[in-house]
Amino acid sequence: MRYSLYLLILFSLLFQFSCSQPVTENDVFTTTIIDDLGRKVIIPVKPQRIVSITPSITELLYTFTDTSKIVGRSVWCDYPAAVKKVSAVNSYPLDIEAITLLQPDIVFAKTGMISIQEIEKLEKLSIAVVVLKFDLLNEIQQNVRKLLSYTHGDSLKMEEWFKQFSLSPDTLSYSKAKRCIVVTSISPIYVFGKNTYVSELLELSGGVNIVQDTKAAYPSVDIEYVLRSNPEVYIFTSLEQQNLFFESYPLLKKTDGYKNKQTYHIDDSVLSRPGVRLPQLNQSIKSILLK
Repeated sequence: MRYSLYLLILFSLLFQFSCSQPVTENDVFTTTIIDDLGRKVIIPVKPQRIVSITPSITELLYTFTDTSKIVGRSVWCDYPAAVKKVSAVNSYPLDIEAITLLQPDIVFAKTGMISIQEIEKLEKLSIAVVVLKFDLLNEIQQNVRKLLSYTHGDSLKMEEWFKQFSLSPDTLSYSKAKRCIVVTSISPIYVFGKNTYVSELLELSGGVNIVQDTKAAYPSVDIEYVLRSNPEVYIFTSLEQQNLFFESYPLLKKTDGYKNKQTYHIDDSVLSRPGVRLPQLNQSIKSILLK
């Protein structure tokens, strides 16, 4: 009886001691989210070591979150300039060993930028991987908010950023939408397809993507397709690409866009990355279609 009484007192003291200990910010807490691959991912509530292997995501994290927590990036992540101070890893193929050495508690990637096999390798090392879609404007808006929610970013600064560009149709749009083609590479010809943020920005600014018959985000088209579509506006990723395009495909000089000198270029890092410079891209497309 006396022994049982001693045990009861001991357990009571231990219980009181455990309840009296304060919970610190260093304690590890996790939550479960669903990423855009439909995967259940257990992530830390307050991630302290973040790696991004997608340039657009890196831009957003570096702009809206605590930069001291970003410990890794891909070699292609070069904006803003200050991010170059962060350790870089190869992403094609993904350098699993280099990422492991950075000891991240979460890795972010855009769909198409990481394979299932690579995800599984990282997960076996107890590294959370979150994959998000950034193809359409509504996906970008939703996932920027998710990204900041997961990393405790500056939501007020984010909302101010959203205000920098309008996603409503341009009231100055033409009575007839201009036929546009936006080229990403030229050999073979790859373009932005209908299901992309670039195509949506064209439509909001009074244009229409000539590529309407495929669900692929970045389809390949041949010279006959471009001739038949007869684009009125060409947009390239650089002046060099623009010049080489028409040197490689001289028949396309017969199209309205070339004949009317409606050929333009937007820097590839702005055009191809739906990141923090999206308002700049929006304005560039509007300016082009108003000419």
